[in-house]
This record gives sequence, structure tokens and C-alpha cells, in this order.
Amino acid sequence: MQPHNNHSLFAVVVSLVALGLTAHVWAAPASPEQASTLPPLPQVAQGVASPSAQVRREALRGLRERGGPETLPLLARLVGDAEIDIREGALAGVIGVYVPPRGKRSITSAAAAFEVARFHGEPWSVPPELSTALVKALADDEPSVRRDAAYAVGIVLTPPVADNVAFEILASLSDREPSVRIAAARALGRLRVKDAGVPLTGRVSDEDLDVRLASMRALGDLRYERAVLALTEQFAFYVRGVAGRSAISALAAIGHPSTIPLFEAQSTSGYPAHRQAAYEGLARSGGATSAAPRIETAMASEKDERVLAAMAFALASAGRDGINRLLDTLADRDRSEDALAYVVELGQPHVAAVAARLNDPNPFVRGQIATALGFIGGPEALAALKRVSGESDPDVRQTIDFAQLRIARMSGR
Repeated sequence: MQPHNNHSLFAVVVSLVALGLTAHVWAAPASPEQASTLPPLPQVAQGVASPSAQVRREALRGLRERGGPETLPLLARLVGDAEIDIREGALAGVIGVYVPPRGKRSITSAAAAFEVARFHGEPWSVPPELSTALVKALADDEPSVRRDAAYAVGIVLTPPVADNVAFEILASLSDREPSVRIAAARALGRLRVKDAGVPLTGRVSDEDLDVRLASMRALGDLRYERAVLALTEQFAFYVRGVAGRSAISALAAIGHPSTIPLFEAQSTSGYPAHRQAAYEGLARSGGATSAAPRIETAMASEKDERVLAAMAFALASAGRDGINRLLDTLADRDRSEDALAYVVELGQPHVAAVAARLNDPNPFVRGQIATALGFIGGPEALAALKRVSGESDPDVRQTIDFAQLRIARMSGR
């Protein structure tokens, strides 16, 4: 994979065209009324196959304006286009189908879409040609394409992935470009690639700080217990820095019983991020059961809202009252995603309490509750979602529909 060094006038012109194209690449898809005025897909398909790059660009623009899963096979063909701006635009188009803008919040990059997709990606099926095109794009000549392809793979595919796909993402973890290594690490964690533990542990000492941080986060996502020693050493060395925060967060995600003393010690740290991780770690390691009385007492004096949410998570994991505080936190848009993650992780034992909030007067909260139920799954969650299928808010109604689809797929129906 060698970078292009073409600085010709033609390359400059293409770059200017690309800027015009990518200005729209993260825009919302057309409404049903707008889509009815767009060229039919068979006509767009002819443009995709055109020998003219300009015609293919127009076809890509039309696909992006149309949006929707029916555009994915054609976008897949453009992911392998000869022109870099078309490849980049096609990847953004694919990502935009699975992660459309939420409300008034725009999504400005593949990395941002990757974060949103954790709970709010739309569960469309993946055409085989799209999966093939994305994996091939991991070896593209251009770093920007390799990077966005890694994020797209992490967004579009679901675990477990095929061995050949895992192999290609693992290869990207050794890419010469740090941004590609970051994207690969995050995708490996999201896709739960079981063979990624050792190479990710090696990247904890990468020369690039952001690669180290992404690798630690991925090890936490994998709950890779053999990384506990390396992460503990990172925390001890970088305790006051961002690497220290990432290390203890990864340890908290793993939740190995051997780290309970560390979590207990850090629960009184002067750093809120350390306290938050400590309570998360106590929840996942089983240490919250014995620590519950102390946690309840400490909540009275804790001022940081993120720490309070982690404390509630720990209490709920220990069978104490904490779930309702987390459900209340869903209304706070700044902390709602953290609370949603905790609720989903707590899962089935709390499904009745979660479902009871489907009648919340705030549509944003109802949407978060429907999302949580879709990930928790099970007959009780599905029944609760069906009871509110007549939801008045169109965005919430769509979230409810997707949640039911996700549960159906989880159950193999």
C-alpha cells in the first residue's frame, strides 16, 4: 500500500470536485417526497457503471440524496472506484445509511458515526457485495479510505465476524498510518474479535498516544483478562494523565476480581474519572455486593453526576436500588448515553423497570428506553415494545420498530 504522489493539475481539479461532493456526504437522506423526484435506481445503476468519473460522481450524489438500504449494493460498487473522492464518498454514503443524523445533531466523520452506531445504528441487513467491498477497502492505497473502511466495517458488521474479515482488520492494526490503527483497534473491540487480545496488548505501547488509548479501550470491550497486568502497569505509570484514565477504564470494563483492591482504593480518588471507573469495576468484578453500604453512604456527598451514575450502576448490579436513578438520568442528554449503556448491561433482571418508562412524557426518554429494550431483548422486552407500537412521535415510533427488529434478529426469527 503506497501513497499516491500525483500533484498534477488533474489531481487538483479532482480534489476540488471532491470537496464539493463531501460537503454533502454526511447530509440527511431525502424525505419520501423528495425521493419520489429522484431518478429511479436502475437509471442510477447505469451511472455507477459509467466509464466517466463525472457521471459516477453524479450517480453517487443521487445515491446519497436517496439514502436507504436499497442503495447499498450500488454504493458497494463505488467503494472500489478508481477515483479516491468517489471511494471516500461511497464509504460515507454506506455509513450514512446505517447511521443517519439524529435530530438536529449532525454526524461529521466516520469516527463520530462509529460512536453513535453503538446504540443508534439502524439494523439493516448487509448485502454480501458490501461486506466484500468494505473488507477489500481495508487495503486501499489511500489512508483516508483504509481508515473509514475500518470504521465502516465496525459499524456495518456484527459479531462474530468471519475469520477472513477478522484477519484483515487485524492486519490494519499494523498500518503505518496512526489513524488507521486507531480505527482498526476500535473496530476489533466493537466486533469482539477474539484473536485481537494479544496484538491489542502490544499496541498499548504504540508510539502514538491515540493508538494506545484506542487499544486500551478495545481491550476493555473484549474484556481480555490477560491484559490486566499490562493495563495495571499503564495506570500505575500514567495515573494522572489521559493514559491512566484509559487504563483504569479498560480495567473497569474487564472487571477481573484481582483488581477489586484497586477499584476500592480509587473509589475515593480525587479524580472523578477514576472514581467513575472504580465503581464500574466494582460492579463488573462482583465487588459491589460487599461495598454496597459504603457506596450508598458515599452517594450523599458525591457531586459529580457521572460518578453518581456509575455508583447507581454498581448498586443495581448488587441487587440494590439503582436502576431508577439510571432511568432518570436518561433525560439528561449530556449523560444519557452513559446511562443507556449501564441499563443495557444490567439487562434482563431489570426489564420490567425499564419497560415501565415507555410512558415517560419526554419523547427523548421514550426513545432511549425503546433502544435499551431492543438491546436487552427477550419476550418481556418485545411484548412491552409491541404494546406501544402506536407511539405518536414518529422518531420514537421508528426507534420502537427498529428495537423490535433487533430483538427478532437476536432470537433468530
